[in-house]
Amino acid sequence: MTKIARISDNQTVTLGDFDNLAKLPRAAQDALIASAINGGVSSCYFGADVTKTGTTQVTAASPWLLYKDGKLFGDDTGAAVLDLLPHMPTSGNRRIIAVLLQAQTVDDSTQPRDFVVDGSVYPPVMDPQGTATITWRHASVNIQIGDQAPSPVKPVVDLANTVVAWVTLSSTEVVLVEQSITNRINSLRVVDGRLVLVEEWRKTAEPAIEGLKTDVSKLLASGSQKLDRNMFGYVMEQLARLNEKTGMAEGYSYSKTDYFLDLTDSDTDHINYVANVEEGIRFAADNTDTKALSLLTPGDTLIQTSPAGVVLPKYDSKALLSVVGRDSEVALSNGGSQTINYTLKTISKTRIRYGNAFLVCTNAQWWQTGRYDSVEGVFYKDGVGYSVEFAEQHPSGAPNHSIKRLRQIFIDTYQEPYWDASVVAASYTGQVGGNTFMMPRSGWVTAVNLGFSRIDAGGGDIRLALCELFENGEPNYQKCLAATTIAHANLKVWPDLTTFLIEPTYLEGGKRYGWFVITAGNHWLAMVEGNKYAQGSFFVSTDGVWSQGNIALDACFEVLVADFITSRMVVNLNNWNLSGGITDIDLLTKQVVPMGTSITYEVQIGSAWVALAEVASGNSPLFGLPAALNARMVLNGTTDLMPAIKLNESHVTVSRPRTNGVHITEARTAPANVDEVHAILVLEHYIEANHDLSCTLLVGVDYATEVAATSVSDELLPDGSVRRTFVWTGLTPTTTWKRKTSFLTSSALSIFLVSSATDVSFPAL
Repeated sequence: MTKIARISDNQTVTLGDFDNLAKLPRAAQDALIASAINGGVSSCYFGADVTKTGTTQVTAASPWLLYKDGKLFGDDTGAAVLDLLPHMPTSGNRRIIAVLLQAQTVDDSTQPRDFVVDGSVYPPVMDPQGTATITWRHASVNIQIGDQAPSPVKPVVDLANTVVAWVTLSSTEVVLVEQSITNRINSLRVVDGRLVLVEEWRKTAEPAIEGLKTDVSKLLASGSQKLDRNMFGYVMEQLARLNEKTGMAEGYSYSKTDYFLDLTDSDTDHINYVANVEEGIRFAADNTDTKALSLLTPGDTLIQTSPAGVVLPKYDSKALLSVVGRDSEVALSNGGSQTINYTLKTISKTRIRYGNAFLVCTNAQWWQTGRYDSVEGVFYKDGVGYSVEFAEQHPSGAPNHSIKRLRQIFIDTYQEPYWDASVVAASYTGQVGGNTFMMPRSGWVTAVNLGFSRIDAGGGDIRLALCELFENGEPNYQKCLAATTIAHANLKVWPDLTTFLIEPTYLEGGKRYGWFVITAGNHWLAMVEGNKYAQGSFFVSTDGVWSQGNIALDACFEVLVADFITSRMVVNLNNWNLSGGITDIDLLTKQVVPMGTSITYEVQIGSAWVALAEVASGNSPLFGLPAALNARMVLNGTTDLMPAIKLNESHVTVSRPRTNGVHITEARTAPANVDEVHAILVLEHYIEANHDLSCTLLVGVDYATEVAATSVSDELLPDGSVRRTFVWTGLTPTTTWKRKTSFLTSSALSIFLVSSATDVSFPAL
């Protein structure tokens, strides 16, 4: 890298001498780049400013230089224009594209040169051949395409490439261009300008900082006499609560609050950890049993169970909406074959918890702040997969989550009968057509009848799906509610109607829905003119996303709903058992309970059936710790509308709490050494005669040293809660510790909980 080629007078020059003339200067350049420009960074770039130059077009300005692995690559042949139209996402989605510089060494500038083919004669025999005369370290502009999604993420870029910009696309245009500054280098002129500003700031700030040093020294010297630690502790406690409420990143802090709505701050892997964190620190289960709900008499003829497990009272199907006739016909193949991706929503969950363990905790109000995802925290405690996209729909909380907290009973319901928290995705290829309609009244749709004017003799099964609509009335293929397939052999020709049986699906009156079919066959739909009764429109899809409507035509179809034989039904369930006795019942069900209907869960205590929602004054109906309970459901409604439950995906957990417990926090980390720590715990439903709670600190190597509190004090709050404060003074200065909370009760029928805990630490003086 510090060498030059040396050629003497009258010397014969070889090919190696010419190589040295080219390679030694480049080696010196590479050494300068590796030491002064790249440093410890594998790649960086200069230039290549990316801007939007058209609706679907961006341009990288020339020239650009790429410093890669201590070598210089570049291009000055002109700007790179990137047409992103082929990569636009579908409607409702976005996509992020990475604009990259790629380093490559290429041979270029091919020109004719004479090559010696026979040097044994004179003059030698020459043959002209084309050969590359330049070796070019070239930096080319390319793109890497990310996945489309409503909230897309950046694509993962290989380390061999260098990102110069991120481009966000909607379905219609380039939305945003962000120049990547991570590996971008500035010219010395820019760096010099920034340094001048720093030097000017230093001239102004340095005298003030020197003066502050003196003031701080005076403050520290007098702090032990003038600083009120009670006031400092109060301020830090309130700051910790504010941080927890807003979700601010805490990092290293002298204070920390936990409302115990999730396990984020609990060291559940600790060998001594025995606690349940659910709207507070609670006693863990001493014994528990979870099983799917099931019918005591599966053959009960008054109950109708669908193939997917939806249980309803026995019903007949009747037409609620009928648009029949054949004024004209439409070929499904008019829209062309396409691939359609759709998402099947699932029945939303309801959770009912009953028993002594379910003491109302004041921190349940924190679900409504948006700081925590209440849907995941309440309905997905069973570990079933939870859709991240659904969580992102509610950045300020889950507005459809209804939370009710009463004495010894918690009821959590989701106000939409079907949700995206758990979905089933599918993809089919074929022609797509369908019809929208308004539901005249609420009901359980059991089938859709369609009229076909012609059936393709060459075959072609038909898949039908029921879906919700966008606000503009177009079908929303990502919000399907039911789907089924009819084989080609079972298709019928008008005037006979083809019946598509579906899972019983609840549709709300006054709302618009749609059905669509997908088929590879050239089938024809019978059509009805004049928009008779459906209050919707016929549509075809041309690209699997966008749908073209026709307000003058409706397909020939009928919507069939359940007509129930009774307005009240008692459904006996298999009994619930737990060795040692039951104190608590936790039902996590997939059920739909329309307005005006109800599902009541009852257990038999002695000879009487007691509703779980019925909490007697004094002792609860489970006070006797029954080891087995007969159980049943009571479904109430009308012959037009009844509630339903998907039994095979609904579970009951019966349990009994321990009489002791231990909760251990994750490590607390302060910005500097501390020698005093306060822990403020709020105890709810605490009875001094029956209960006990203490705290210690875990410090030292592997947090193996346990330190008892120096003092403990209680304050009775207006709502009857106890504010218990533990103080540790004279600690060996440390920056990290854990808090261990031990709690006891005299009986599993008399328990309490910790609704919040705040730790405040004081810097060592």
